[in-house]
Amino acid sequence: MTNCTDVCGSARATAAPAETKTPGFTRRSLLRTAAIGLAALGMSSVASTAMAASKKITVCKTTAIKVGGANIFSPKGGLPVLITHPKAGVFRAFSPYCTHQHVPVGHIEGSNVICDQHGASFSTDSGKVNRGPATTGLPKYTVTVSGTSVIVTF
Repeated sequence: MTNCTDVCGSARATAAPAETKTPGFTRRSLLRTAAIGLAALGMSSVASTAMAASKKITVCKTTAIKVGGANIFSPKGGLPVLITHPKAGVFRAFSPYCTHQHVPVGHIEGSNVICDQHGASFSTDSGKVNRGPATTGLPKYTVTVSGTSVIVTF
């Protein structure tokens, strides 16, 4: 209560104006909510990346690729993958995209995977660059063979 004598000279008492709050978010609560939401999104992204990183998928049969050959597969539930068979009993798996301009690699020449776009060449055994313009090797995946199945860990 405010004494009106101080304001207008009368002895009448009046109630102080009620403090009004605006409905909705304050800046602080909005930022807090945004931070929580972004953190949740970030954590789910990390979790889904970890799940994808440990996904084992049967890509093909060992008989699908002759020794010295390679093929690009698009397995259900996995990423496209280049499987090479550089020597008897050895299988390798790589990203099928040239690291120069991210176009699919094209064909095999001897022990090299060739990108038809600009001629970059990669080893079928290691994925390393043998000829530019690419400067980075093909990303590699883990391959296991179980019986006649070629299994790739993404």
